[in-house]
Amino acid sequence: MSAILIYVFPVVMDMVLAGVMFMATVWAAQQGASASAVSNLITAWAAVYMVCALAIGRVVTRRNAPWLLVGACLATAGLSVGFMVARSLATMYVLMALEGAAMAVFFAPFQVFMKLVGEHKKRRITESVGLYTFSWSSGYALGPLIAGILWVLLGWAGCHAINALAAFLVAIGILVMHIRIGRLRAAAASSDSNGVPDIQVCEYAARPDLAWMAWLFGGIGCIATVIVRGIFPTSGAACDIPKSVQGEILAVFSGVQAVVGLLHSRGRRWMYRPWPILGFGLFGVAALILFAISRTPAGFMLGAACFGVYSGTFFFYFVFHSLVHPEHAGRYISINEAVVGLTGIIGPVLGGLLADTFSLSTPYLIAGGMVFVGICVQASIHARLERRAAESLPAEAVVPAA
Repeated sequence: MSAILIYVFPVVMDMVLAGVMFMATVWAAQQGASASAVSNLITAWAAVYMVCALAIGRVVTRRNAPWLLVGACLATAGLSVGFMVARSLATMYVLMALEGAAMAVFFAPFQVFMKLVGEHKKRRITESVGLYTFSWSSGYALGPLIAGILWVLLGWAGCHAINALAAFLVAIGILVMHIRIGRLRAAAASSDSNGVPDIQVCEYAARPDLAWMAWLFGGIGCIATVIVRGIFPTSGAACDIPKSVQGEILAVFSGVQAVVGLLHSRGRRWMYRPWPILGFGLFGVAALILFAISRTPAGFMLGAACFGVYSGTFFFYFVFHSLVHPEHAGRYISINEAVVGLTGIIGPVLGGLLADTFSLSTPYLIAGGMVFVGICVQASIHARLERRAAESLPAEAVVPAA
């Protein structure tokens, strides 16, 4: 049962994180801050997160992972109290940077703790990746939705008080689980220490290593994602969209992403084929155009749903190609963290500068152009690899793909 319940922890912490990001950026936009100042709140978080995640990866062990997690949760609860009394943009920047450090201390040791509690189910890798994508995306979906509602009902301080309580309860849950599974440490010590799930990947052993494509084209998707998250609060304020509705729009974004990521777990080969890459990618292009031209909640909602189809696909692709070759998985996962952190820095800066220099529509359109070029190049590379693989097989071995 602990192998399933452990997924609740990142759901709650991602919910807190997404809620904090949503509230901080919307608050800054409502105070009249520029698009750059609003979106760079996410940049401050991402820069500290990237550095701290790489640093914590050097010190985390099975022995200290649970305590690092508890410390991260308590730090997050304390920061939520800080957000309750924050009243200036400068203070908000400091708190967002510290939030990046706290979340890095949580998510880097999390996979190590999962091994400690015996997360070694004999699942196909696609099922595991789908479950991961569904788990953290659900937290991001719930965060803005719940924050938007609670902000209206309980006010700024009340909403952050709920975040503090949620983080504190996660700390208690981790402690309880750690105590109950303490006797299993000896069994966990017999496996490798990189925190990567022991996943059966035999059917993909002969497939090419495409992690570099995941970093490159997934990085483009991550930039588009943070541009949307960083600029949308300013777009929402300009269009007089209520805070609660903005939260619902971002919830649709991550909710569709979660469902699509889980549905992709039923597939077995689409991650190597050109047409699914192109087809799902076009949803992202359409979404960014909708964000650029929409002025009503319905238009933004449709754009969010389309973008969720795209982001659920590239995040699945991103994680799959980093885990599918287990001999490299530990190093590849650390590069994943660096890519996410780096794009979290680039995206808001780029989006904010484009919005301030030109218009609020410009960042979305530029991101849409990047995504379109990216998926076309990505699909063409997959088509070339597919042809090369077919040519290398004996004629009698070439059969229609399932």
